[in-house]
Amino acid sequence: MAIVYVAYDGKWENNAYVDHKLKVLMVSMDKTCLQLQMQIAKSIGIEEEASKIRMLYNANLETSKGVEIENDSDVEMYLYLVKNEEEYKKCPIIVEIEETTIQYSEGSKDSVVALYVEEEQILTTTLVQKTKKRRFQEVEETETSSSSSSVWESLKREKENMEIITKGTSIEDLKENLIFESKEDLKEVLSMIAIKKKFQYRVPKSDKKRFMARCIDEKCEWYLSVRVYKNTTMYKVCTYKNVHTCSLEFSNPDHRQASSHLISKYIQNMLGDPKVEYKTNQVISDVKRVLGVTVNYQKAWRAMQNARDEVLGPASDSYGLLPSYCHMLKKNNPGSVTKIMKDSQNRFKFLFVAYGVSIEGWKHCRPVIVVDGTFLKAKHGGILFVACAKDGNNGIFPLAFGVGESENNEAWEWFFTSLKEAIGGREELCIVSDRHLSIANAIKKVYPEAHHGICMHHLKENLIKRYMVAGLHDLFFKAARAYRHSEFEKYMSEMSSLNPKIKDYLLEIGPGRWARCLYPRRRYNIQTSNIAESINSAVKEAREQPILKLLDELRKTFQNWFLERSKLAASTFYPVTTWAHKEMREKLEKANCMEVEQLQTNTFNVKYNQKTFFVDLEKRTCTCRQFDLDEIPCSHAIAGIDKLYRNKYEYCSKWYDIMMYKNTYNGSLNPVGDKEDWNIPEDIKQEILLPPIYKPAAGRRKKQRYKSATETFKMSTKCGRCRRTGHNRKTCKFSPALHPYSKKHNTNEASTSCKAQSSPTAF
Repeated sequence: MAIVYVAYDGKWENNAYVDHKLKVLMVSMDKTCLQLQMQIAKSIGIEEEASKIRMLYNANLETSKGVEIENDSDVEMYLYLVKNEEEYKKCPIIVEIEETTIQYSEGSKDSVVALYVEEEQILTTTLVQKTKKRRFQEVEETETSSSSSSVWESLKREKENMEIITKGTSIEDLKENLIFESKEDLKEVLSMIAIKKKFQYRVPKSDKKRFMARCIDEKCEWYLSVRVYKNTTMYKVCTYKNVHTCSLEFSNPDHRQASSHLISKYIQNMLGDPKVEYKTNQVISDVKRVLGVTVNYQKAWRAMQNARDEVLGPASDSYGLLPSYCHMLKKNNPGSVTKIMKDSQNRFKFLFVAYGVSIEGWKHCRPVIVVDGTFLKAKHGGILFVACAKDGNNGIFPLAFGVGESENNEAWEWFFTSLKEAIGGREELCIVSDRHLSIANAIKKVYPEAHHGICMHHLKENLIKRYMVAGLHDLFFKAARAYRHSEFEKYMSEMSSLNPKIKDYLLEIGPGRWARCLYPRRRYNIQTSNIAESINSAVKEAREQPILKLLDELRKTFQNWFLERSKLAASTFYPVTTWAHKEMREKLEKANCMEVEQLQTNTFNVKYNQKTFFVDLEKRTCTCRQFDLDEIPCSHAIAGIDKLYRNKYEYCSKWYDIMMYKNTYNGSLNPVGDKEDWNIPEDIKQEILLPPIYKPAAGRRKKQRYKSATETFKMSTKCGRCRRTGHNRKTCKFSPALHPYSKKHNTNEASTSCKAQSSPTAF
């Protein structure tokens, strides 16, 4: 792109253009002379059809007005000078505008009209009129044998008879004198006609000036000849012989004109919503149903890729627009933080995004951050990094996210560094993740003051995989969730009885990283990284899209969450969130059955099931430790509060206060708008960002993660006879005719089921 100054509406004095107006344009380096004239005419507000534009630029010549721009070569030279030569940086294009008029003189020898040039007829003129659909050529003034009025009427009739086919136009058949704006439009229309009329053609000749097509049957008389206009890019049908005498042996279901590019035009409307999965086999069936053509899997897959590029844009182009997108995101969402890291070759490496509303809302959430990474399924691969928290209503609160090449030390360290710069630090901060070594190294380096906790679900998977012992699953979860140290020791002893190495393995990892009762800081009820994985699942389909589409889908998802939860907060009339209220309501039923003994003003002994618990309301503690760790009154504390007839909500932590919840979602995420409306500074627009180099693995691209052998699968059995679930063919009792080798059923049951199947009411 080049910055071009346009001077107009001035006057000449001693070869100097003075008292003029000035416009500034952004001009691409591949502009033609005609395109530049049209852009200038549009910017300065003149009608190009009624005016003739003369363009000059001053080359520091004192003896002339300057160098005139007359053709594409002149435009190329001028743009090169403006782009590369310092003295021409602000050299304007001087525009002289001449109004064109049409004059008539009966019986004279003057030519008065402008005519478009055809193949066999050239009429001369002194006037040039240019339109978007018709190309005119200026010719020298010569004598004409007929009057000017009759020539004008002839021109009007020919212009009215012209039929120009634009891109996307559908017609039933071709005819002579049809005009196409480009050869691509012609080939697309011709291919569709061939598919609909069940014939195939070959192209014996195709160059910059001609296009010829014949039927694939050499004996067939069908023939098409198209030629280009002189000095234009349009094509005109000169000869069209629409007679088919071809044999039926050339009619095949696999049509040669049904290319992947053509098929992609029909399936573009199926790819607009990323949540609707449109598979390659569906393309094959839809093409067969709509066009009557059989295509193979490879062609259908290529059509899917072409259609996706047309709808969503090429995946490579998304990276080039990423700096502009981030600029508009920060502009429309004040306080947001975005960072992009490139390598030495200007290729994408890392991206970090934290919305302003998320940064402000984090101040009203519990100080526990959950991080996780998941793979992207787009063309260039990559990893999506997610950091989130839990709000006062126990909902997922999106904090920040990023994109990187892979999950390694450098990527996680860069992500945590960017996260700390965006949200800062917090007292009693805890970070929960899986046991990925890169995460542990990055936390130790960037967040040394935070405590790193392990997701108990991932630890359980590793434990069961290492020691496959019956009952280990339940015992480990009981030990991890135990509030009291005595309960923890009890379950650890039971696991040790199963295998002594289990206890040694867990102690080596460190119980303070996964056991609730030994954790040095409050983790509340956040013991897994499931909330981060839930975000990954929420944008599962968007992970297959280009990076810009992925970012926009993430913004839409978070925007909906903020909107729904702000409405929920506004409609909540409890002093605490609905989740905290529900937790206390469940504990209240048990508290009503407890025996309370008041010791002092704020201390109690509470007896339940032959156990005694000591409650201190002033310190907000209980020997069951639920009050201490969750900061919500336990059932024993509620019993003591009721003894004093106090408000139970006052003993909840500030994180569950309804005002904190409202402040968490006191904001909205604004979209970036259409690309056409973006106002991007020139330095950002000129920034170069190339896609990363990604070599995909052989075979089909993976869309689902590999599940471990210890994960449980919920499978429902479906009968192949009655199509009902819960049993198979051998145990089916609903089939009218039992298989002779099926399991023996009671004769009465079998006859009863047969009668039930035959009756209309049973059906």
